Amino acid sequence: MDIELKDNSHGPVYAQVRQGIESQIQGKQITSGEALPSPAALAKKLSVDRGEIQRAYFELERSGLVKKETGKDFLGQTKTTYRVA
Repeated sequence: MDIELKDNSHGPVYAQVRQGIESQIQGKQITSGEALPSPAALAKKLSVDRGEIQRAYFELERSGLVKKETGKDFLGQTKTTYRVA
């Protein structure tokens, strides 16, 4: 997933991330059921605060484009995955 962040005149980081993911979902570059990167991984890739990514994912989830799944990994630790709805 490629998201290009612009300067602050284009809006807050979370809004730019949300719009980037939303555009890729609508353009079918990200397909239904596909897992999105974890907020921590995407934040690291974009060099932004993880909270910005979490807010973007929350807004995408609230709009029905993304669903949050919580389960256990093979070590029994809780794992959250975000998938395209």
